[in-house]
Amino acid sequence: MSQMTATARPLRVPRRGPAPTPLRVIPARITRTGNGTFVAICIGLLIGGLIALLLLNTALAQGSLALGDLNRESARLGDTAGNLQEEIDRASATGALARSAAEIGMVRMNARGYIDLAKGTVTGQAEPATTNNAFPIVTSPTPPVVTAKVKKLLSSATTASNAASSADVARQSENAKADKQKADQGKADKVKNDKAGNDKAKAGQASSGQDATPTVPGATNETSGTPTLGTTD
Repeated sequence: MSQMTATARPLRVPRRGPAPTPLRVIPARITRTGNGTFVAICIGLLIGGLIALLLLNTALAQGSLALGDLNRESARLGDTAGNLQEEIDRASATGALARSAAEIGMVRMNARGYIDLAKGTVTGQAEPATTNNAFPIVTSPTPPVVTAKVKKLLSSATTASNAASSADVARQSENAKADKQKADQGKADKVKNDKAGNDKAKAGQASSGQDATPTVPGATNETSGTPTLGTTD
């Protein structure tokens, strides 16, 4: 008989779970939601953004106004510079220079003389200028005679153009009158033709009415020959 052997097994210690959370009473409603700091911060940020936007728009408007003023000033200065340049060009023209020289008493030289500064000699026979060598100066771009001829031609051309336009107007009015007369004549002819057609239609109706024989319902047309009394055919 086999012997039964018993082996010793260690005892298992039971695991412990987490300690239970103690219970607490929850109020029916929350009576305090905060002190309003977050709302105040949001409102402050909104107001600050609006003020910054208003200031930015104001600055942009002022900048646009200043830019417009500067553009106008630049245009005015450009016009002034153009006028001054025109005056400079007119003053630096040959005729203007000659006129200015004549006004201050300058005349044309007779003969040229050259001075050699290195040698201290004069080449050529220089003579003093006199008023006999003065020359006429044309200050007008065109002579008066040419200007008068041009004006005369322009006036004659203007008169001819006015006469041609008057003739065109008269011709157009005559054509309009002729067209109107033709239209009136056509209307009158049409009225006459319509009246003649109506008269013919009325005459045809009258003749057809005279030729027609009144008939009675149920009656027959009989041709009557020579009336006879007490005779038979």
